[in-house]
Amino acid sequence: MTSEVMIMNRQAVVLAADSAVTYGGGPEPVVTLEAEKIVNLGPNIALMVYSRGDILGRSWSHIAHAFTREHGQVDYETVDDAAAAFFQFLDNNRQLFPEHEEREEFEGLMRAAFLTVLNHAKAMRGYAGGGYESDEAAFTAALDLYLGHLTVDEMGNERQRLEIFSEFEGEQFYQRYGEMLDALIAEALGDFGMAEGTRAKLHRFAYMIATQPAFLEPYAGLVFAGFGSADVFPVYSHYYASILIDGVLKRAHDEATAVGVEDGPNAFLRTFAQAEMTHAFLRGVHPYMFDVMVSLNLIANEAAAETALKQAGVAEEQIDSVLANMREQALPQLAGEFAHAVQNVSQDEFINPFIKVVSASGKKQLAETAKALVELNILKSDLHMHQTGVGGEVDVAMVSRTTGFEWYAKKS
Repeated sequence: MTSEVMIMNRQAVVLAADSAVTYGGGPEPVVTLEAEKIVNLGPNIALMVYSRGDILGRSWSHIAHAFTREHGQVDYETVDDAAAAFFQFLDNNRQLFPEHEEREEFEGLMRAAFLTVLNHAKAMRGYAGGGYESDEAAFTAALDLYLGHLTVDEMGNERQRLEIFSEFEGEQFYQRYGEMLDALIAEALGDFGMAEGTRAKLHRFAYMIATQPAFLEPYAGLVFAGFGSADVFPVYSHYYASILIDGVLKRAHDEATAVGVEDGPNAFLRTFAQAEMTHAFLRGVHPYMFDVMVSLNLIANEAAAETALKQAGVAEEQIDSVLANMREQALPQLAGEFAHAVQNVSQDEFINPFIKVVSASGKKQLAETAKALVELNILKSDLHMHQTGVGGEVDVAMVSRTTGFEWYAKKS
């Protein structure tokens, strides 16, 4: 884990990050408190990284420094142009990422993926009343669940193959990795796995892990922020990135925001990874406490309805029927109205005043604010003695049109 904050207004963008980072995507990752998570990609553009701290053992800071050594201080026209140049530098860079290391990591990922499905299947087979007549039936059902998640997102929309792999067809993937996959399938599942139908499904599963925007594997979040040469106000662009597939970094663009342009906000704050205390400060209530409040409101409303029905003399069997109907619509609607009211108070009394101050702040005040918000999460982790991988000194970088990239705080 990590704790990072980005704040920007029309004058500047500020990035703040703790110094804890996780290296390695396997079962025994290493956490350090000396990570360099914010780097300069140009005179007016910064990169901040969270979650997984490396590609094939090369830290993102190492990679970024290699990029700037080759490209120098280029003044990119847009922030996304800088991101595109950075990714182009990574793709097929065999000097930085040897092919045999890439294949070793991918093999480890596929082995872990197959074993994850197998363990899920064993758990499903053990469920009382699960209805699976054999281990094979449970495995097929578990594999279908994962394939379904890779096919459709949480909103029920069909996932589209990542644009960078638009020309990387399944046949090419199987030619490249089929022999490796077959060895792993035989190792994990024996003859059952090598049966034509199951083998084909597992090949499809592996291909979708590699090319779909689901990111079941360990991934990094990449925050590009600053000013392109054509930008009057700062811009931020967020990506996810994980593993190398046939020399290409698997990545997906998440969102981009520009302040002060047309309908864009005058100020903007975004948190990354661990941010419970930041959210508690901004909203006036801890996220977990908000969920508890809504749940208790739903319970209290149902208890009040039941009491009212009993006092009105309604028969017991009718009470059960009325409450069942209320649970379908009326009670959830009341809880929703309660949540909406709390959110409105949070917006009016906490968030809007904060954003108003941020929109008028100078870059140093933005930097101090971002630093304090990260330190809140570190303090909570320290006091609760949570092994969350959050901690160390806080680095803070400022990017403005007038003075470019500057450090406000930098670990010694």
